[in-house]
Amino acid sequence: MDIRSVKYFLAVADAGSITEAARILHLSQPPLSSAMTKLEAELDVRLLDRHPRGIALTDAGRYLQSAGRRLVAEEQRITSALRSMGQGLEGDLRIGAEPIGMWRVVSAAVAVFLAEHPRITLELTDANPQVLLENLATGYLDLAVVPVLAEEPLPTINDVAFSMTIIAHSSLTLVVPRSSWLATQDRVHLSDLRHERWVLPSRLPGARSLSRLLDDRFATAGGSPASVISVPTVETAASLVTAGVGVSVLSRELAEQHPGVAKVAVEEGWPDLPLGVVSRRDGVITPVAERFGDIIRNLDNHDPTSPDQTSEDPTGSIP
Repeated sequence: MDIRSVKYFLAVADAGSITEAARILHLSQPPLSSAMTKLEAELDVRLLDRHPRGIALTDAGRYLQSAGRRLVAEEQRITSALRSMGQGLEGDLRIGAEPIGMWRVVSAAVAVFLAEHPRITLELTDANPQVLLENLATGYLDLAVVPVLAEEPLPTINDVAFSMTIIAHSSLTLVVPRSSWLATQDRVHLSDLRHERWVLPSRLPGARSLSRLLDDRFATAGGSPASVISVPTVETAASLVTAGVGVSVLSRELAEQHPGVAKVAVEEGWPDLPLGVVSRRDGVITPVAERFGDIIRNLDNHDPTSPDQTSEDPTGSIP
């Protein structure tokens, strides 16, 4: 099975038709159909169910579609790595970050990195942790920065496991609408907040660090809030708090970017949120990504009032 056959198969799988895939690939239909038949014979398994109006993937076909995308992404990474080794540090870098991580560490690391390597083509993605990890698993992203909890290892995604290093801790703060009675208080008790409407990022499998921290903290105050609106990211939460919908928790850096919210101290306080830089455990790390990883791990992210913030997860997994 060669990489070109895999690319042909992915084109057919994505198009849902050999004829349409041939058009996209600028090939005639018979050679592409023969290539699919040859691939199935080579693997001794049926990948496609052929119908008059297109194709449907078999179980084996769906597996090859998922694994093939990772294979093609890996080939692209290898090619990029070899070229950058021969030509100096240049090429592409794709970084993903959950918004708290973007404001806390990624923006500063990007500024340092591009000052050193201005010829790098950089793509930044901000999304919720589940989306970032899925893109990391497919090979689309080189690295991701997400909230983590070392005690809750992340399960694999499509048979892909992850390695993680904690690089910083983000201080959290309660944010409320400026029109809320809470905004007039110097300090509130956690028990006073159980009856408020909360706006929080969705609970995502294997990436529930913020919700877990809040659950643990509210457990000491009689239980979690009864009214919770789920949103994709903390950025969305901040916008809804500004509109007066409810209260939420943001990083202090992110709260400063939203003048429509008021920060209120909580008597019992909030724990810090760990942030980790994540890579595929078995993936190719290009020289470009390796250099960015070195910068973000060694960036001065330490708050002088907090304990040492850098640690390596011995399991090599993230929560």
